[in-house]
Amino acid sequence: MSDSHNSPSETAGAAPNWREIHHGGSPEAEEAHFRELADAIVGVQRTNKQKSGSQVSRRTFHAKIVVGVDNAELAFRDDLPADLRAGDFTAGARLGTIVRLSNAGGIVRSDGSPDLRGAALKITLPGGREHDLLMTSYPVSHARDAAQFVEVARIGSGRKALVLPRMLAKFGPSETARVLGNLKKANRASVSLAQESYWSRGAVLWGDTGPVRFRLSPLGPSTPAAAPPPGAANRLQAEFAARLSTSPVRFALHVQKFVSERLTPIEDGAVEWKERDTPWLGVATLTIPVQDLLDPQGQAIRDHVDKLAFNPWHAPADFRPLGNLNRARRVVYAASAREWQT
Repeated sequence: MSDSHNSPSETAGAAPNWREIHHGGSPEAEEAHFRELADAIVGVQRTNKQKSGSQVSRRTFHAKIVVGVDNAELAFRDDLPADLRAGDFTAGARLGTIVRLSNAGGIVRSDGSPDLRGAALKITLPGGREHDLLMTSYPVSHARDAAQFVEVARIGSGRKALVLPRMLAKFGPSETARVLGNLKKANRASVSLAQESYWSRGAVLWGDTGPVRFRLSPLGPSTPAAAPPPGAANRLQAEFAARLSTSPVRFALHVQKFVSERLTPIEDGAVEWKERDTPWLGVATLTIPVQDLLDPQGQAIRDHVDKLAFNPWHAPADFRPLGNLNRARRVVYAASAREWQT
């Protein structure tokens, strides 16, 4: 059974048809499945805590915050096209935004370690409501759905020598090669988090526009600021702080529109939406103003931001997350947050 949200037929100016398909045939069956996955993720979280020797639990992923600020602004284009306006995302809107940039691993390591990087925005809407946007520094997920994501995480948290045989036993040669190849390309060294692009990977609803994926891409100079040597444990934080001490850091926010299930699938998070099929459309600019990230106030703000829970389901109904991976995040993120916030 599918949960269909059909738009008008594909005529000029109308959005294409799209739908979501629930695991197990119904929202109720899928919800029970997600609760089992949440238990497994909390288990990974506890394993990471034990392996790291930490006395406290951390996020299952994105455990190490690099940058945390509470005074950024998301400014929407004054000429934002009508078909990209939705809710409070209107032409000329200026919205205060909290920004958390992080390393994606579940264990705190040196910034020089190969890793995926994450960007989380908490946008303040009129009336004090919040809208979270979450992204990572690779266009697609290594996992097709939530079950595969959790299984890879569970295998990866175990003994390193057993990862490959367990992956092969669970997924087979072809899918194992795809997953590991994706992870290898996604996990790499970074010169500057101000020069990374960050993708939503999964789709979200964008009002009457229908499903979209979104991306932050850097604006401004590409030359890294002065920073400690590449092996320094907190070199990404130091580089970003040096850059932000003299000039603002800016990113462009773009969206891609859903085209068809074949070209832009909603349920398979491992498939990239190709720019040749659905171009990136600029909607807003994120600006982090000049400030001192390393003085006592800057560190206090970073620590406060690090305690916040970011979840794509912290969003108005017109922007609800779509697809299996995103639907799972509502249950899994909440369970993970309860673990690391206690």
